[in-house]
Amino acid sequence: MLLQDARDYQILFLSLFLFLGISTRDWTLRSDLMLVVILSCLLTQLLLSSFVTYVNTYNKHKLPPNHAYSTLYHGSVSSLRSAAITSLGLCLLLRGNDYTTMAIAGCLAIASKFIFRFRGKHFFNPANFGIISALIINNDAWVSPGQWGTDWWYLLLFAGTGGMILKRVGRWDTSAAFFVAYTGL
Repeated sequence: MLLQDARDYQILFLSLFLFLGISTRDWTLRSDLMLVVILSCLLTQLLLSSFVTYVNTYNKHKLPPNHAYSTLYHGSVSSLRSAAITSLGLCLLLRGNDYTTMAIAGCLAIASKFIFRFRGKHFFNPANFGIISALIINNDAWVSPGQWGTDWWYLLLFAGTGGMILKRVGRWDTSAAFFVAYTGL
Protein backbone atom coordinates (compact mmCIF):
# COMPACT_ATOMS: atom_id res chain seq x y z
CA MET A 1 0.00 0.00 0.00
CA LEU A 2 1.26 3.44 -0.91
CA LEU A 3 2.37 5.80 1.87
CA GLN A 4 2.57 3.05 4.51
CA ASP A 5 6.35 3.29 4.64
CA ALA A 6 8.09 6.51 5.74
CA ARG A 7 10.29 6.18 2.64
CA ASP A 8 7.20 6.74 0.49
CA TYR A 9 6.83 10.17 2.10
CA GLN A 10 10.51 10.88 1.54
CA ILE A 11 10.18 10.02 -2.15
CA LEU A 12 7.07 12.18 -2.45
CA PHE A 13 8.61 15.17 -0.69
CA LEU A 14 11.99 14.95 -2.47
CA SER A 15 10.15 14.77 -5.81
CA LEU A 16 8.15 17.82 -4.75
CA PHE A 17 11.36 19.66 -3.83
CA LEU A 18 12.92 18.79 -7.19
CA PHE A 19 9.84 19.99 -9.08
CA LEU A 20 9.66 23.09 -6.90
CA GLY A 21 13.33 23.92 -7.49
CA ILE A 22 13.03 23.49 -11.24
CA SER A 23 9.80 25.48 -11.52
CA THR A 24 10.39 28.32 -9.02
CA ARG A 25 14.16 28.71 -8.79
CA ASP A 26 14.90 28.51 -12.51
CA TRP A 27 17.36 25.67 -12.15
CA THR A 28 18.79 24.65 -15.46
CA LEU A 29 18.90 20.92 -14.82
CA ARG A 30 19.27 18.52 -17.68
CA SER A 31 16.61 15.84 -17.58
CA ASP A 32 18.92 13.37 -19.33
CA LEU A 33 21.49 13.67 -16.52
CA MET A 34 18.79 13.27 -13.88
CA LEU A 35 17.62 10.13 -15.68
CA VAL A 36 21.20 8.77 -15.65
CA VAL A 37 21.43 9.34 -11.89
CA ILE A 38 18.08 7.70 -11.21
CA LEU A 39 18.78 4.69 -13.43
CA SER A 40 22.31 4.20 -12.10
CA CYS A 41 21.02 4.21 -8.52
CA LEU A 42 18.10 1.87 -9.20
CA LEU A 43 20.14 -0.59 -11.28
CA THR A 44 23.03 -0.66 -8.82
CA GLN A 45 20.60 -1.25 -5.95
CA LEU A 46 18.86 -4.05 -7.84
CA LEU A 47 22.12 -5.74 -8.81
CA LEU A 48 23.83 -5.49 -5.42
CA SER A 49 20.79 -6.42 -3.34
CA SER A 50 20.11 -9.37 -5.65
CA PHE A 51 23.73 -10.48 -5.32
CA VAL A 52 23.69 -10.19 -1.52
CA THR A 53 20.36 -12.05 -1.33
CA TYR A 54 21.72 -14.78 -3.59
CA VAL A 55 24.94 -15.19 -1.60
CA ASN A 56 23.15 -15.18 1.75
CA THR A 57 20.52 -17.67 0.59
CA TYR A 58 23.05 -19.97 -1.03
CA ASN A 59 25.42 -19.91 1.96
CA LYS A 60 22.75 -20.17 4.65
CA HIS A 61 20.67 -22.97 3.16
CA LYS A 62 23.30 -24.58 0.92
CA LEU A 63 20.77 -24.57 -1.87
CA PRO A 64 21.80 -25.34 -5.41
CA PRO A 65 22.36 -22.11 -7.37
CA ASN A 66 19.13 -22.49 -9.37
CA HIS A 67 17.03 -22.63 -6.15
CA ALA A 68 18.89 -19.74 -4.55
CA TYR A 69 18.32 -17.73 -7.71
CA SER A 70 14.54 -17.89 -7.19
CA THR A 71 14.90 -15.79 -4.02
CA LEU A 72 16.73 -12.93 -5.72
CA TYR A 73 13.89 -10.46 -5.90
CA HIS A 74 12.52 -11.07 -2.41
CA GLY A 75 14.08 -7.97 -0.85
CA SER A 76 15.37 -6.33 -3.99
CA VAL A 77 12.20 -4.59 -5.12
CA SER A 78 11.38 -3.10 -1.72
CA SER A 79 14.96 -1.82 -1.43
CA LEU A 80 14.41 0.28 -4.56
CA ARG A 81 12.71 2.88 -2.36
CA SER A 82 16.03 3.59 -0.70
CA ALA A 83 17.72 3.90 -4.08
CA ALA A 84 15.01 6.29 -5.26
CA ILE A 85 15.59 8.49 -2.21
CA THR A 86 19.33 8.52 -2.86
CA SER A 87 18.86 9.32 -6.54
CA LEU A 88 16.51 12.21 -5.78
CA GLY A 89 19.00 13.54 -3.24
CA LEU A 90 21.71 13.44 -5.88
CA CYS A 91 19.43 15.18 -8.40
CA LEU A 92 18.77 17.93 -5.85
CA LEU A 93 22.35 18.50 -4.74
CA LEU A 94 24.88 17.35 -7.34
CA ARG A 95 25.60 19.12 -10.60
CA GLY A 96 27.67 17.95 -13.53
CA ASN A 97 27.78 18.08 -17.31
CA ASP A 98 28.85 14.53 -18.09
CA TYR A 99 26.90 11.28 -17.99
CA THR A 100 29.88 9.47 -16.50
CA THR A 101 30.10 11.86 -13.56
CA MET A 102 26.47 11.36 -12.66
CA ALA A 103 26.55 7.59 -13.20
CA ILE A 104 29.66 7.25 -11.01
CA ALA A 105 28.01 9.29 -8.26
CA GLY A 106 24.87 7.14 -8.38
CA CYS A 107 26.72 3.82 -8.46
CA LEU A 108 29.14 4.74 -5.67
CA ALA A 109 26.34 6.16 -3.53
CA ILE A 110 24.42 2.90 -3.63
CA ALA A 111 27.53 0.72 -3.39
CA SER A 112 28.50 2.54 -0.18
CA LYS A 113 25.36 1.11 1.46
CA PHE A 114 26.68 -2.39 0.88
CA ILE A 115 30.33 -1.69 1.70
CA PHE A 116 30.19 0.52 4.80
CA ARG A 117 27.98 -1.44 7.19
CA PHE A 118 27.90 -2.00 10.92
CA ARG A 119 25.45 -4.45 12.49
CA GLY A 120 23.51 -4.74 9.26
CA LYS A 121 23.03 -0.98 8.75
CA HIS A 122 24.92 1.43 6.52
CA PHE A 123 26.49 4.28 8.46
CA PHE A 124 27.18 6.85 5.72
CA ASN A 125 24.50 8.86 4.00
CA PRO A 126 24.64 7.31 0.51
CA ALA A 127 23.84 10.52 -1.39
CA ASN A 128 26.52 12.43 0.51
CA PHE A 129 29.01 9.65 -0.16
CA GLY A 130 28.17 9.78 -3.88
CA ILE A 131 28.55 13.57 -3.96
CA ILE A 132 31.91 13.56 -2.16
CA SER A 133 33.14 10.71 -4.37
CA ALA A 134 32.15 12.54 -7.54
CA LEU A 135 33.80 15.75 -6.31
CA ILE A 136 37.04 13.91 -5.52
CA ILE A 137 37.17 11.69 -8.61
CA ASN A 138 36.07 14.12 -11.30
CA ASN A 139 36.55 17.82 -12.02
CA ASP A 140 33.14 17.93 -13.68
CA ALA A 141 31.10 17.67 -10.46
CA TRP A 142 30.01 20.55 -8.24
CA VAL A 143 27.35 21.51 -5.72
CA SER A 144 25.36 24.71 -5.60
CA PRO A 145 24.75 25.53 -1.93
CA GLY A 146 22.82 28.75 -2.52
CA GLN A 147 20.36 27.30 -5.00
CA TRP A 148 17.32 27.81 -2.73
CA GLY A 149 17.96 31.49 -2.10
CA THR A 150 16.85 33.19 1.11
CA ASP A 151 13.06 32.79 0.99
CA TRP A 152 11.66 31.76 4.38
CA TRP A 153 8.79 29.75 3.00
CA TYR A 154 11.24 27.15 1.65
CA LEU A 155 12.62 26.73 5.17
CA LEU A 156 9.11 26.28 6.55
CA LEU A 157 8.26 23.75 3.83
CA PHE A 158 11.44 21.74 4.38
CA ALA A 159 11.12 21.80 8.17
CA GLY A 160 7.45 20.83 8.01
CA THR A 161 7.90 17.93 5.62
CA GLY A 162 11.02 16.78 7.45
CA GLY A 163 9.10 16.88 10.71
CA MET A 164 6.35 14.72 9.22
CA ILE A 165 8.87 12.10 8.15
CA LEU A 166 10.70 12.17 11.49
CA LYS A 167 7.39 11.72 13.30
CA ARG A 168 6.61 8.61 11.23
CA VAL A 169 10.10 7.19 11.72
CA GLY A 170 10.40 8.24 15.35
CA ARG A 171 13.97 9.52 15.01
CA TRP A 172 13.86 13.03 16.45
CA ASP A 173 16.97 12.22 18.48
CA THR A 174 19.24 12.26 15.41
CA SER A 175 17.95 15.65 14.27
CA ALA A 176 18.16 17.10 17.76
CA ALA A 177 21.78 15.92 18.11
CA PHE A 178 22.62 17.47 14.73
CA PHE A 179 21.11 20.85 15.64
CA VAL A 180 22.82 20.90 19.03
CA ALA A 181 26.18 20.08 17.44
CA TYR A 182 25.64 22.57 14.60
CA THR A 183 24.65 25.33 17.03
CA GLY A 184 27.72 24.55 19.13
CA LEU A 185 29.99 25.09 16.16
